[in-house]
Amino acid sequence: MTRSLRILLLIAFIASAALTAQAQKKAITLADAMGGELAMGGGGRGLGAIQWLKDGVSYTITKKDSGAMTSSIWKVDAKTGKEQLLVDLRGLKKIGSDKSFSYLSYTWSADESKILFATSRTQIWRRSNLGEYAVYDIAAKKLIGVINHEEGLRNVKLSPDGKWVGYVAKDNIWVMNLASGAETQLTNDAQEAVYNGRFGWVYEEEFSIVDGWQWSPDSKRIAFWQEDERKVPEFTLTDWKPLHLELTKIRYPKPGDANPIEKIGVIALDTKKITWMDLGAETDIYIPRIAWTSDANTLSIHRLNRLQNRLELLFADASTGATRTVLEEKRDNGWIEIENGAALKFLKTKKQFLWASERDGWNHLYLYDMTGKQLAQVTKGNWEVTQTPGLSADEKWLYYVSTEVSPLERHLYRIKLDGSGKEKLTEEEGSHTFNVSPGCAFYVDTWSSTKHPSMSKLFEGDGDVAREISQPKTALYEKYAWVPKELFTFTTSDGLVLHCSMMKPPDFDPAKKYPLYFDVYGGPGYQNVRNSWPTCMHEYLANEGFIVIEVDNRGGGARGTDFKFRVYKQLGKLEAADYVECAKYLSTMPYVDKDRIGIWGWSYGGTMSALSMLLGADVFKAAVSIAPVVDWRLYDTIYAERYMQRPSDNPDGYKAGSCLEHASKLKGKLLLIHGGADDNVHLQNHMQFVDKLQRAGKQYDARIYPSGDHSVADGATFLGLYEYFVNYMKTNLK
Repeated sequence: MTRSLRILLLIAFIASAALTAQAQKKAITLADAMGGELAMGGGGRGLGAIQWLKDGVSYTITKKDSGAMTSSIWKVDAKTGKEQLLVDLRGLKKIGSDKSFSYLSYTWSADESKILFATSRTQIWRRSNLGEYAVYDIAAKKLIGVINHEEGLRNVKLSPDGKWVGYVAKDNIWVMNLASGAETQLTNDAQEAVYNGRFGWVYEEEFSIVDGWQWSPDSKRIAFWQEDERKVPEFTLTDWKPLHLELTKIRYPKPGDANPIEKIGVIALDTKKITWMDLGAETDIYIPRIAWTSDANTLSIHRLNRLQNRLELLFADASTGATRTVLEEKRDNGWIEIENGAALKFLKTKKQFLWASERDGWNHLYLYDMTGKQLAQVTKGNWEVTQTPGLSADEKWLYYVSTEVSPLERHLYRIKLDGSGKEKLTEEEGSHTFNVSPGCAFYVDTWSSTKHPSMSKLFEGDGDVAREISQPKTALYEKYAWVPKELFTFTTSDGLVLHCSMMKPPDFDPAKKYPLYFDVYGGPGYQNVRNSWPTCMHEYLANEGFIVIEVDNRGGGARGTDFKFRVYKQLGKLEAADYVECAKYLSTMPYVDKDRIGIWGWSYGGTMSALSMLLGADVFKAAVSIAPVVDWRLYDTIYAERYMQRPSDNPDGYKAGSCLEHASKLKGKLLLIHGGADDNVHLQNHMQFVDKLQRAGKQYDARIYPSGDHSVADGATFLGLYEYFVNYMKTNLK
């Protein structure tokens, strides 16, 4: 036997042994991926839902004692983990009832003298809800019921001094004195489609804001939005289940339509006088954020133009309503990011504030005085600040999260406000998330990588380990046919490097050919590919014999504005091109079957999967498109116009990214799935698309979930939804 032959036999033996070992492991099922022991905590149990106390060195948790009907609140020393009972709720009864008191969530007042409990909750849209509330006075050990209104309360919160609770009822703002129980109505001009202290659908969905009012730091004033949607067109949602259809109308502006009109008022609690802030003569604008500064008489206001490429920071005198522009941001080739975790922070020790901006092509932090004079660029470099968890108690150190190591990772740093003394606090490679205490004395770091399952530790503010919180349950993963996630890159035809990930079947044999399963989203600023532990769903798909692929297309986040703004005014075009190019590149691999490549996505990903199928020139053989926007003219103003401007401004861009315009190009198998009550991406999208496909003589498959919203299926049908579309891919690709 020659040496070469012995080596070949040894390699074959090792490969055979590896396959045998994999065969002895449990296959990952859909049930495992969606609710089994793997999905429920393979990464180990962390701290769970904690609330930091203002001392910054302790936090509270809830624990149900044996035999108790409610959970009491315990105080935990962050460094040692030592627990002590802080608020004993055992034996507490509901107000006016013999039943035990119970609650869904709790919130501390700023002075920690009171606790606000939510005792019931009914969801409205994605983020908003109505409910009932009670306040617990810790010193008096007394439960105080918040006066309820017939339809329930929303945006309920305690005043900083713990003396009042405020809320929105019947679209007006009310306060209740906790000592006397007296209720005061502060606004009384709400009417149909005019709201005080809350928002309609589009602001909630696209600016991620629900709470439309704020206490001043001294508890003497309330700043609030008044939103007027009377000119916003209505869209009708249909409940298909009753004998006679039930219709629900919502105000939903589509590109080019009239938008809500916003006003900002400040109410003085002692006089109930409302002072309106001067927002300028133009009303076709957005007011996506307000915040009190460290001065209780100064309110900050974000004023954003309709095309969302010009943002002004205003400071308003709460007593007179007079405003002044402190700074301005403009974008000529893109948009302004409002939902930015690093956006605006006011210092308490100095008359200064921190501001996040992409003005140099990367999201960085700048220090200003209250006149708008820039004092320093705190961070700089070809990387992005993604979050600013806080400032040290003495405000000498700013803690921030960034992509400096890699766009695929997140790490924690601290830096002095003049930009000096930068320290990297995280060591392990991978994606880190943080829960930081007030004053940054402690932080919980939870991280994973492609090589390491999720785990958590608690650190002191200087980066020293305080204690371990959780270790990954590696033995659990070893029981299953768990496969690694591989990171790779490919270069587009125009020379741009894209980040991708791949997961191969457990019994992968490079001599065989496998189907590809593209999982896509692709929305502006979004990132799919990270140096993180694989998801259970992707493990399931790999176990089913697919090679699972993710791609970070042009327009995604963490790579600066040059990468992100490439999709400006042409959503869909470049993203789909990137998926097609990646599929063509992978089809040259010896283990890929070029005739069995599929793609699926949901929401924006549903748009991309359908559009890639239409524009893919026979590359994709099957696609699953769930809740897609098939034409940006059918979506809402804030989202669509941010990236596309109005249809009248950019008609060619709207056509280029429309599934309706390209329906006649369909080849292969296409499955469309939609919720019949989707308030976000309306069923109208589905109907218009299938009409175009039918008129073009194209065959397709479709399923509608009659009562489904944008999540399409509820708990009872969610497993069946996934089972259905994965089987569709198996049927058409395997």
